[in-house]
Amino acid sequence: MCKNAIDENLPHFKYHPNAYRLGLFKQGPARRCSVCNRDTNYVYSGPFYCIDDVDAICPWCIHDGQAAQKFNGTFQGAVEYTSGLLSVVFNDDTNQYMYFMGNEQVEPIYDQSLHELLFRTPSYSSWQEPQWLRHCDDFCAFIGYLDQDEWMDLKEELQEEMERLQESCGLSLNQPADDISPYLFQCLTCGKYRLHTDFS
Repeated sequence: MCKNAIDENLPHFKYHPNAYRLGLFKQGPARRCSVCNRDTNYVYSGPFYCIDDVDAICPWCIHDGQAAQKFNGTFQGAVEYTSGLLSVVFNDDTNQYMYFMGNEQVEPIYDQSLHELLFRTPSYSSWQEPQWLRHCDDFCAFIGYLDQDEWMDLKEELQEEMERLQESCGLSLNQPADDISPYLFQCLTCGKYRLHTDFS
């Protein structure tokens, strides 16, 4: 439920603990939430995949799943899942979500953590479509956008990730370039850092 709240009353997102600090919710004059129709000072500004042009969503309506339910949408473009990259879209003809592993449609997946990520977790902004990473049989927490200093500070801890990305994209990732945008994730179980990058 929307309300005019101070920071400590904002809902917490398990997989996106820094959503407010990273500016995924713009704080400003009260606006009417498109979901619950109550005034809120916090409006979501990240990706939301649905047919409707949604003007304003408050954090409470993302957290409790009302936004995804009302607009038949998802907050994630693609997520790592068991055997590949999973995406979920709503089919208006069948009134059901369709699940795709790569380009191949698969049976719906009933997984509590997946549904929390898709339908109750804000995404992050990226140059191209965001991808959410996974480790230790759960989704990682999105930590933030790496600048050059942070990249170099974590270089040793990210070595394995940089080697993986270098092999897959064929570019040297010893230090960030202007056309590479790195996104930092961390495993909630073992603490390992994971890295996703996209290119301009």
